[in-house]
Amino acid sequence: MAKTNQIPDFEAMAREMLKEAPKDIAERARAFFLSSFIREGFTDYSFIPWVKRADPDLSGKILSQSLALRDSVKIVEARLERIEIRAGEGLPYAAIHNNGGTITVPVTEKMRKFFWAMYKKTENEKWKWMALTKNENMTIKISKRQFIGDSQTLNNNIQQWISKHILNAEKNLKFK
Repeated sequence: MAKTNQIPDFEAMAREMLKEAPKDIAERARAFFLSSFIREGFTDYSFIPWVKRADPDLSGKILSQSLALRDSVKIVEARLERIEIRAGEGLPYAAIHNNGGTITVPVTEKMRKFFWAMYKKTENEKWKWMALTKNENMTIKISKRQFIGDSQTLNNNIQQWISKHILNAEKNLKFK
């Protein structure tokens, strides 16, 4: 009697892995970017902490006052051909925080009220002079506080995840 060799069903194994991989990778990437808000910094090759606030009168976690920016991190597309995570949809300040830069904004009544409230709270003269300014515009330098973008660490994590799943699939081979 001849012995027949069973051949693993590699196609089924690949189909199964590729079916869930984009969704799983997208979720991992989204979680990675969300961790920037918790850790207050971004990880590319290494962890880069965000620049601390220059103003000691402002408290709380950086970029987390309303949580709108953090909550804007969304999976836009999760297909085999493309995985896309975006942040800042509808938030005009998102890009300037992620990339840093200088902006000029009009001084509004709402800003003046905030400056007065901060002056009353802190008695810091700087807030009083900001509230009384005759300038119609204010130029503000925003430090780079990256929370989303290319990351070698994320790429390495994804490669390790894929390798792990390939090895697990190999252990659980099903034969035709």
